Amino acid sequence: MKVIGAGFGRTGTMSLKVALEELGAGPCLHSLESLRAGNSGLAASHWEQLAHGEAIDWRVALEGWGSTVDWLGARFYGEILEAWPQARVILSVRDADSWYESCTASLHATRDLVGARPAGAAPAVLEAVEGAIWQGVFAGRFPDRDYALEVFHRHRKQVIDSVPAERLLIYDIRDGWAPLCRFLEAPVPETPFPHLNGRAAFWTRFGASLDSAPANARSGRRRARDPRERSAPMRASAPVCIAGLAVAHPEREYTQSEVLSLLDLADDEFAQGVFSRCGVERRRLDLDEAMLASTLQGRTDAVEEQLLRHAAQAVRQLGVNGDEIATIISATLYSLGCPTLAHRLVEHFRMDPHTDKYHVVGVGCASAVPLVRLAGQALQSHPGQRALIVAAESMSGLLASSRPSDSRSKTVGSAIFGDGCAAMLLDGDADATGPRVLASRVHQIPGTLGAVRTQLAADDSYLHLVRELPALAAERLRALVDDFLHDTGVTGHMVDHWIIHPGGRRIIEGARDALALSDEDVQVSVDVLAGHGNVGTPSIFYVLHETIARRAPQPGQHGLVVTIGPGVTVGLMMLRW
Repeated sequence: MKVIGAGFGRTGTMSLKVALEELGAGPCLHSLESLRAGNSGLAASHWEQLAHGEAIDWRVALEGWGSTVDWLGARFYGEILEAWPQARVILSVRDADSWYESCTASLHATRDLVGARPAGAAPAVLEAVEGAIWQGVFAGRFPDRDYALEVFHRHRKQVIDSVPAERLLIYDIRDGWAPLCRFLEAPVPETPFPHLNGRAAFWTRFGASLDSAPANARSGRRRARDPRERSAPMRASAPVCIAGLAVAHPEREYTQSEVLSLLDLADDEFAQGVFSRCGVERRRLDLDEAMLASTLQGRTDAVEEQLLRHAAQAVRQLGVNGDEIATIISATLYSLGCPTLAHRLVEHFRMDPHTDKYHVVGVGCASAVPLVRLAGQALQSHPGQRALIVAAESMSGLLASSRPSDSRSKTVGSAIFGDGCAAMLLDGDADATGPRVLASRVHQIPGTLGAVRTQLAADDSYLHLVRELPALAAERLRALVDDFLHDTGVTGHMVDHWIIHPGGRRIIEGARDALALSDEDVQVSVDVLAGHGNVGTPSIFYVLHETIARRAPQPGQHGLVVTIGPGVTVGLMMLRW
């Protein structure tokens, strides 16, 4: 016995098992393997002894095994260490809250399936796990979250206090090969570190179908990939870092009641219902009666000036040095003319005239992912410099007063959209600080081009949204996210921050339900929608900005950006702090 894994289950123990075997410390016994048909790990007699709380001879029980991880090692690490005093101990760790959520959704949920055991699994195995872990370690109180977390923290302290420091590694699997190889004095393999055992894989190994698993365990469901989808997400050869992010918007804030009056909808019963149910409470708009009285074409100068003003305000917050910027990419839902916002910003900040300038139009709420992808590609041609993304929106330029002939779609659009701008600074330097973009992907759902479109006429304008938009997006979202996570090697339980598009109440709720998230997971998106409305192109940047401010992501944590926009296009981007 070379290595004893003393970390609780759901702290990356399956990944650790495979890694240890790769490094020559195998075969490695993982508790989950003992629940598979025809593979008891230990002899049935030993499981029966553990089930009855009897002592066993660990040298006999673990004969032939080079290491052990998961619950068996966590519960009996002290006894096993006595049998092999020269063995090394690895305490796998994880954020306590995410550990509890993952345990609840998988390991502890298996207790509900004991009546339908995997064919051939020894009853003593299940009895031993029930007695030693759920009744022993957690005293039958695992559903008491506070108590379970107390046990989690107490166990960590006990291991640290009882194992000699020179024989102990406190290990987070997100750190990969390096600390593990140093501890075991082994060369770093050329193969990628194994990130295994998301919830779907757990239920597959356990032998139960996801349809029979408890509802809170189903969030790992996967299905066969549509051949039209990309086989792999886009990864930069050197992942770019988000070195800065700022938002800016109009000073004037409107309540929903004020917007109803401004748009002559105060007496419209349908509009009142939509405005009250859409999830927006207030929003910033550069809108007044004079602008409403003008045509779309007549607003051109005012709208372009608004976009520049808010963009300049956001860029100034970054404290950016114009000489460092090699590329600037600006984006709006649509453009009323030229020069573009990117050109105006180069002039406004007196940047180098050689600065590359690009302007992206029409991508709307899904813009964040393609904008970051484009900026990352541009940085590869400009080592040592930075790229600036400016996503700006003036929905005031589209809003129009109501008329008797208005469609209900126009009313819906009038209820949710606001003005805003975000500026993001990207750095390709390996030493740059901030969340790194590990991978990204965009997927356009076929046959949905008409779901989101600008409706423009000589005397009227609005953003047309079909009623089925939330359902269209949610229907494919689970499968798209599962495939993306699978291909990036990040399991669902490793996502610490869900950065969901605040497109509207039904959009957020649809994403929440499709991804089996909690209300807390999407609370930042809910609050951004309530306080700003859907600000179109920069909307997801607002959620990311608020997530950083409120939740202070810690080094090593992951965030998954999910955007939904015209097309209908779903954008996915994995960040790691």
